[in-house]
Amino acid sequence: MTLERKDMETIKLYAFPAPKEPDLCGEFLREHRKVLEDFGISQVTTNNDRWTKDPNTYVIVALHPRHGMVGGIRLQLQSNEPLPMEEALRKLDPRITEVLNELKDHGNGEVCGLWNANRFANHGIPILLSKAVTAISVMANARRMVCLVAHYTQRHPRRNGFVVIDTIGDSGRFSYPIPSITAIAMVNPDTMILEHAMDEQRQQIFSLRLRPQQDRIEYPAGEPILVEYDLRVNTNLLDLHAYQSIQTERMRYSA
Repeated sequence: MTLERKDMETIKLYAFPAPKEPDLCGEFLREHRKVLEDFGISQVTTNNDRWTKDPNTYVIVALHPRHGMVGGIRLQLQSNEPLPMEEALRKLDPRITEVLNELKDHGNGEVCGLWNANRFANHGIPILLSKAVTAISVMANARRMVCLVAHYTQRHPRRNGFVVIDTIGDSGRFSYPIPSITAIAMVNPDTMILEHAMDEQRQQIFSLRLRPQQDRIEYPAGEPILVEYDLRVNTNLLDLHAYQSIQTERMRYSA
């Protein structure tokens, strides 16, 4: 029997520049802090609200029709302010500043603030968010991306083309933010080509770049979930004529 869309869980992934949606940014902060507290993490230097007013920060939230906001992730472009990754690691290894400065001229951004609410766990939301933030990187002018991830989430950025920065810490690893968690510093060396990404993942990311507004049935945790993508963070960078033509053809063949 074919599974109907009405029988599936549905999630919307919505991307926006942080200052555009102050209410969603406030909700992001509150929900993220709840998740950190559930892990016994109450004091994180980088968990502040400065990014909410930063036009160089892009946010993606996962919105569920019943459970509300159930996940989120950010892309913060490197500017005159230090990235969260530098603030977190420079006391542990000052070399992080040099590493990030070398990436800055290439258009560097940090993927950070990934969280998934416990009330909607085990549905693969971190997998979807990690893919979506890689998809918007080029639109956001981030030709390089870095991240600092817990050891149990390293597989998500690796699928999207991130590799370990093994020149800092203990081959890229740090005890942060608490001793029981190993954080791993990673970089995506070319977000345009994605040479280190898995083939299937690369194709899906390219699809989202060409059509940043689309619905897809995904299987991030084994079960089908209908994902409504709205990743139009900067329409000036899109070939809107080509995008509209694709939309027209898609509607014609699905009618």
